[in-house]
Amino acid sequence: MYEIKADELKVLKCMVHAETLDSVITETGLSGNVVIDIVKHLRHYRYVKPVDENGREVSMFEADKIRRVRFILTAKGFTELEKQPRNSDS
Repeated sequence: MYEIKADELKVLKCMVHAETLDSVITETGLSGNVVIDIVKHLRHYRYVKPVDENGREVSMFEADKIRRVRFILTAKGFTELEKQPRNSDS
């Protein structure tokens, strides 16, 4: 089981709508490598999924271009956000 911590929550909150990793990096203030690592784990555990510009799920993308790929929450990701306290600003 993957434990969702404060940094993972920051990333999940940014992905309610499809976002590129560059915009997540800007919004969270986390370093690029940290965000990339978190998103890889979140994708592996199915909290987020990659989508194209039309919102359709993308099954494959070039790992070197991951910063330009858009990611969005899955139902599991939304469920995780709903479990968090409302006053959590972390």
